[in-house]
Amino acid sequence: MYRTNKKILEILIFVLAAALFTGATSFFVRNLPFYGIIVIASVSYILVRLLYEYGLQRIQRFLYEWYFVKGESRELGLFVDRLRFCFTISDLIRAFREILETRLDSTVLFVDMTKRYLIYNSSSLIGMDQYNFQELVRHYDNWKNGIYFFDDHLDLVSSSKKARGFFMVVNNLHCYVYMRYLRNMDPDIFPQIYTEFTNFLKRNETIEKMYAIAAVSKEWSMIAETQKAFLPKKLPEIQGLQLASYFKPLVNVSGDYFDVLPIDEYRTLLLLGDVSGKGLAAALIMGIVVNTIRIMEKKDDLELVIRTVDSAIKGMRLEDKYTVMFVGIIDTREMKLTYVNASMADPLIISETRAGRQIRRLGSTCSVIGILDLDEVGVETVPLLKGDVLLMASDGVSEVSNEAGEMLGDTDKWIDFILEQSKAPAQEFVGALSNLVIEHAGGMKLRDDVTILVAKIQE
Repeated sequence: MYRTNKKILEILIFVLAAALFTGATSFFVRNLPFYGIIVIASVSYILVRLLYEYGLQRIQRFLYEWYFVKGESRELGLFVDRLRFCFTISDLIRAFREILETRLDSTVLFVDMTKRYLIYNSSSLIGMDQYNFQELVRHYDNWKNGIYFFDDHLDLVSSSKKARGFFMVVNNLHCYVYMRYLRNMDPDIFPQIYTEFTNFLKRNETIEKMYAIAAVSKEWSMIAETQKAFLPKKLPEIQGLQLASYFKPLVNVSGDYFDVLPIDEYRTLLLLGDVSGKGLAAALIMGIVVNTIRIMEKKDDLELVIRTVDSAIKGMRLEDKYTVMFVGIIDTREMKLTYVNASMADPLIISETRAGRQIRRLGSTCSVIGILDLDEVGVETVPLLKGDVLLMASDGVSEVSNEAGEMLGDTDKWIDFILEQSKAPAQEFVGALSNLVIEHAGGMKLRDDVTILVAKIQE
């Protein structure tokens, strides 16, 4: 019902928006010259487009709350929200107990089918029944990934309205849920449960992999290799954008990270951040941040991105760990950058204007992430021009010091260099900037990781 009603209301909003655009344009263009008609039509289109997007967001939020927050499916909606912030098997088991078992009177069996091993089972008659476990193994030993429904006899049924329970399969892991009230739930909640369950397993795998390397081998070089796997090996090719990056950790294990994630044909998410401290804890946080954003469906909701990352870091329960981060979305169709700067060293936009090349600083709009309460997340939007260059860099770039103790970002050559070298293609600019960092340090050792990400709007 949720999906059907959502589609119906989306169509109605589109029809209303089209009618409003047609009516408004027809009313205002009477007796106007051609150029006046063009102006009125353009303004009407922009206003109606904004109203359409606003109305669509409000309707989608209303329907979601109606079905999954206030409706009969609200408890499963709570389980979906809880899954988003589970990072360990212990977190998952708490979610089973506190929501599925306590609130929904359900029985859960979480099984590793390869080992025939019960990772978790509820302390109910069904959960403790060894015969029931053997029947599940017999029925569903080898099964494709997905979510399925079964009846009282453990036979598959096509609809949740006829089901006694459901089970999820992700490779060798199966999760079975017997639920008395399952038939009353909105069917659209189950794909959401499966998506978040899959995302949880990816997060948990990330954490277990890095802990296992640290605990068993103690080889920091192996941890570093695992960490690098979370960074893009090659930047994607994006139409209308030149992209280039540089990453040099101070030691094997770095707290810096970056990523480039296409959202659609025109919008691209850019990410660069720095975790406090060094070592395994910083590497874990870095992996969680990158992985959390990659698996998010609504990457275009930057406030949600920031708050999800904040909850993910806090869920790790690592003392005094936080991250600064810049996350922005470049839209090459609308020619704009929407961003949140969570206390990152100011990214720069370099533009060619009639008065010459100029620099715009993108100041902080949010506090550090993962340690403080986030009261407000400021999302800002700035216009872009053809040829504009967005420079993101960790503080290991601007704060590198020479023998006199002078930081690169405080020198006159810093601004002059940026203005001049940013005219070059993105890759050449990044190469020149990384060389400048080493040149400025001279004989001094670098004291921090150096990470650079550049995006240039093609002319």
